[in-house]
Amino acid sequence: MKTGSKLWALVKLAFQQLRRNKTRAFLTMLGIIIGVSSVILLLAIGSGLKIYIRQQFTNLGSNMLYVMPGQMIRKGHYQPRNELTALSGARFTWQDVQQISHLPAVKAIAPVVFQTTPVSFANRESQASLIGTTAEMFSVRNLKLQTGRFFSHQEEIGGARVVILGSQVAKDLFGPRSPLGERVVVNGSKYRVLGVLRPQGGLQMMGSGLDSRVYLPYKDVFRMTSDNKFPLLVVQAAAGEIDLAKREITLLLGHRYHPEDFSVTDQAEILATINSILGVLTMALAGIAAISLLVGGIGIMNIMFVSVSERVREIGLRKAVGATATDIQNQFLLEAVVLSLSGGVLGVVFGFLGAVLLDRLFPARVSWWSVLLAFFISTLIGIIFGVIPARRAARLSPIEALRYE
Repeated sequence: MKTGSKLWALVKLAFQQLRRNKTRAFLTMLGIIIGVSSVILLLAIGSGLKIYIRQQFTNLGSNMLYVMPGQMIRKGHYQPRNELTALSGARFTWQDVQQISHLPAVKAIAPVVFQTTPVSFANRESQASLIGTTAEMFSVRNLKLQTGRFFSHQEEIGGARVVILGSQVAKDLFGPRSPLGERVVVNGSKYRVLGVLRPQGGLQMMGSGLDSRVYLPYKDVFRMTSDNKFPLLVVQAAAGEIDLAKREITLLLGHRYHPEDFSVTDQAEILATINSILGVLTMALAGIAAISLLVGGIGIMNIMFVSVSERVREIGLRKAVGATATDIQNQFLLEAVVLSLSGGVLGVVFGFLGAVLLDRLFPARVSWWSVLLAFFISTLIGIIFGVIPARRAARLSPIEALRYE
């Protein structure tokens, strides 16, 4: 018999065995199905997050710089100087903001101070991230209004208690009605609503997201925190001058702070760092999910041992009519591979469907290489965990096998 026809006969025999014991075959494949679908789903989430973050940074523009405490980013990797780098690094003053704004390569600068606190109206409440900043933030970040207006420079320096609500905060507090002119309570004080931002989309995690932000003059947040320094400066460089702006800011701040106490980074560096962290995290989670593949492989090996024990007489008959030990070994090895590969196919299907459903709530993109990886791992598991039972079957003596009851 030709090699091709012999292989095809063994494949048909393997599928006949699966059909003969459908329930047992499915339960055996379950570990492979769960493992493959979990790996594909986690890799899809990792890929989707990277695409989403890249899109968000693209929307911000290509000429943005961020001045932050500590040496947080170096060549696309997260390398903190110590455990308290961000806390022990420099926090910037209003004098720093003014000096940076006068640099030739800087177009605009917006300092930022954060505070997380509930914002309420009547009997409704929304957990919001307060962004204390200047009027320049709206042009620097290219924020768009759904309704109303931004606060002005005069309102900012005059201490006016005014806020711009993110779309989610406005929805939580006012529902479909307009919040313009209404007064919301922030940290026990009333603030007049000037405007509502357009929905920016993105992830809502633990109530926090781009649409759960509230913008107000930085002096008001200073009053809440009793701290008159900024943990972040958002800088818009002049067109084509981002490298020059970075050098100028670094040189300027280097006269006031230790070089390790601050970072001046552009979006490409931040994106590379985030992608690096996401990549490590995704692979770690995928590795944990892959443990179920090991469990599935052990299940296949056990069921193949049972199959060998149940088919001892069949093995004896096949050897008696001329089948070689290699033929018997290939038969059982191929059955293990078919069992594992079938589980891999179902795992890919369930993983893909799960990614499609999850994409409605959370970014998830199935990549072709993850599918190929799943098929490769499935085949490898079938070979590794099928070879021992196959060798046991091949070593059976035909005489002893025919006598087996």
